[in-house]
Amino acid sequence: MELFQRYGFWVGIALVFIGLIIYWIAGVWGALSLIPLILGAVLTVAGFVVNWSTVTELLGRRTTRYGLSSLAGTVIVIVILVLANLILNEFNYRKDTTAGGQYSLADQTIKVLRNLDQTVETTVFNTETRRRAVEDRLAEYEHYSNNFQWQFVDPDKNPEVAKRYNIRQMGTVVVESGNKSEKVEEFTEQNLTNAIIKVTRGETKRVYFTSGHGEHKLDESGETGFQNVAEAIQAQNYEAEPLFLAREDSIPGDASVVVIAGAQSAFLDNELNYLAQYIGNGGSVFFLVDPDPAEGFEEFLKKYYYEIGNNIVVDMSGMGRLFGTGPAVPLVQNYGDHTITQNFGVMTYFPLTRSVNVDVPSDERGYTGTILARTSQSSWGETNIDRIRSNQEANPDPEDVEGPVPVAAAMEVPEVEGDGNGRIVVFGDSDFATNRHFNNQGNGDLFMNSLNWLLQDEDLISVRPNRPENRRVQMSQSQVQGVLILVVILLPLAFLVGGGVIYWVRQR
Repeated sequence: MELFQRYGFWVGIALVFIGLIIYWIAGVWGALSLIPLILGAVLTVAGFVVNWSTVTELLGRRTTRYGLSSLAGTVIVIVILVLANLILNEFNYRKDTTAGGQYSLADQTIKVLRNLDQTVETTVFNTETRRRAVEDRLAEYEHYSNNFQWQFVDPDKNPEVAKRYNIRQMGTVVVESGNKSEKVEEFTEQNLTNAIIKVTRGETKRVYFTSGHGEHKLDESGETGFQNVAEAIQAQNYEAEPLFLAREDSIPGDASVVVIAGAQSAFLDNELNYLAQYIGNGGSVFFLVDPDPAEGFEEFLKKYYYEIGNNIVVDMSGMGRLFGTGPAVPLVQNYGDHTITQNFGVMTYFPLTRSVNVDVPSDERGYTGTILARTSQSSWGETNIDRIRSNQEANPDPEDVEGPVPVAAAMEVPEVEGDGNGRIVVFGDSDFATNRHFNNQGNGDLFMNSLNWLLQDEDLISVRPNRPENRRVQMSQSQVQGVLILVVILLPLAFLVGGGVIYWVRQR
């Protein structure tokens, strides 16, 4: 009895912990876990009763009361933390503090997910060791839409599923909605979001790019080509096609938008008539007009209340030096109040741009014009173009356009017959969307937002996801050794010396 009185309580506590540990390992309640748990509970209660006099004596001590008070405080803190965790689990708030928003979804992705009105099923095929690398990002997608569902399949464990989807490499993602399916071979936010757009869009809209007048080419991969534009269009389930308008007798009937990207020579009269008829019938045209001597469509656009300046915009604010550019490449941070530029806070720049303004008379009904982008206060539209092209020093003259200078504008035009509206967007530069500049700053986003508006797909207008930025620290061998010496030797040695000095001072 004396042995039980001394050790029974502690043996009971040990058996309770053993039972809980066995359950945690096995994952189910069984005889192996229940027997020590029940026996331990009985021994704990019996030991508590047998030692009641000792317990009451212990409770009467001041140290015990202090200990119980500390225990009560600890329990209260734990209860508060548990309750806070439960509340936060119901009302999620996310804050990404990384410099490039590495763990946040882009605005366009969030828009696409919130507008999902049909179920999208995503299947990731990869090994279990790579599961963690993708499930956090997929959970973010799931957070913004109940219609987004996903599963992870290990092809080694489920070869029949991989065979059914004809999976040939690890990391492939299959996105399905209805009877549409899209494969993504590289798991990135940009690729996954584009796949969702493709499988949830009904019709495939066609975007025509005029040719025959020196325009940028869709299949050109050099710096002045529009291959990046073509890829961005195709990624959103549109089709980009060249259009040799001089051979046609009208704008093709399946055209959703016509883009004129940097024409260097004037259009024929019949081509201009085709464009006017197309706009009058509710069509959409995207003009990218470069400064003289390129074709600027000044006279054609006047009837839609556009004012295309015969100038080159110069920006002397000095901001261009941050990006290694000169005053003839103005930066834009000032955007108009329009669907295209709503919540658009990304910088853009325009190499050699002309001014583009809209001025709709107050008595004109049905026309709605909006400036999309303006340069800084320190800029102006230089009319002496030869001075700029010969790299001579430029100064504002009375005949120049004062800053801030508008360089892009949008217009809604009433249909000639019907209640709809044609849409026109004009930029004073085409180079900003070339392969060299498309993926820099917000240039590509502004181009695609304009195209989405012309296509009447406003729900896709936003800042698009970028590829993760490589922010790894690159160090030489000597720098690595320096860090090693600092962390492993000097810092511990400093603490030891400091501790020794403090000990010596106290001993004195």
